[in-house]
Amino acid sequence: MLGCYVTGIFPRPKELIETTRAYDRRRVGKEALEKAFKEATVKVIEAQTSAGLSYVSDGMLKWQDLLRPFTENLGGVKIGALARWFNNNTFYRKPIVLGEILRKKDITVEIANMDCLPRNVPWKAVLPAPYTLAKLSENNFYKSETELLLKYAEILKEEIRSLAERNFKYVQLSDPALVYNPFKEPISKDILADVNNALETAVKGVTVRVCLQTFFGDFTQILPEALDFPVDDFGIDLYETSLEKLEEYTFDKSVALGLIDARSSLLEDEKELSAVAKELIESVYPSKTCDVFICPNCDLEFLPWERAKEKIRIIAKVAKNLENELS
Repeated sequence: MLGCYVTGIFPRPKELIETTRAYDRRRVGKEALEKAFKEATVKVIEAQTSAGLSYVSDGMLKWQDLLRPFTENLGGVKIGALARWFNNNTFYRKPIVLGEILRKKDITVEIANMDCLPRNVPWKAVLPAPYTLAKLSENNFYKSETELLLKYAEILKEEIRSLAERNFKYVQLSDPALVYNPFKEPISKDILADVNNALETAVKGVTVRVCLQTFFGDFTQILPEALDFPVDDFGIDLYETSLEKLEEYTFDKSVALGLIDARSSLLEDEKELSAVAKELIESVYPSKTCDVFICPNCDLEFLPWERAKEKIRIIAKVAKNLENELS
């Protein structure tokens, strides 16, 4: 299969931004706010279905950041200060772990606008990967980061199972912390072994397709160890990854190629992207037996909504071009 999807949080349409600001200033009530979120969710979903994406999400419009729903809803965790979201001009609230982490309810399902999701296209959900959750938390309770990592993995396993029960078919585990490496220091094999163990815990016995989506860093720095991670797909930020090094490896798992730059408002040339993808696919998949997805290199939230819509159309066009060329 040659498919396409979007990798995370969408930008909020203008009307929703105006309503949330009005709500913060107490000019509109809760009912108007919820109506605005629902209308924006419908708009985001229509952009995906009209483009013909393979999996559709609700846009995660209520997620202030990737970690926030977990920071706000897990027992033993409190909301900390604002911290910079990697090398972007955006921020997240740091989770501070003060006691045993407890999952009291279905976090992702509760915040999702499931009634807006289409019945004729499979659904996708996005969760923080266990390593990114642990790495971006302040641990004041567990004896080690590894212990915290495995605890988060257990929590995520329950979340994934809950999503599967609600008919979600694809779960993306977003793991920017695993590859973000501004000082280019070698990643230890012990860390990669811990990540492998955590992922094994998170996906054991689940019935949905799972992708480990990396961004903000070079995927090749976690190779070859990552090739043994117990996931179905690998998401790769091709704007941060060395294509030359990537082509040195042969994959026996599927990939999601982050070909569209979600941190730039410039529109890509679909033919150029198709050529890059074709060369890469033929290099890492000599047998051409695995699935390939075309996607943004990271969340589209860094773009204005209208430009994000245009990028979604480019994603779909590149996937269609490749399907025609490789079939």
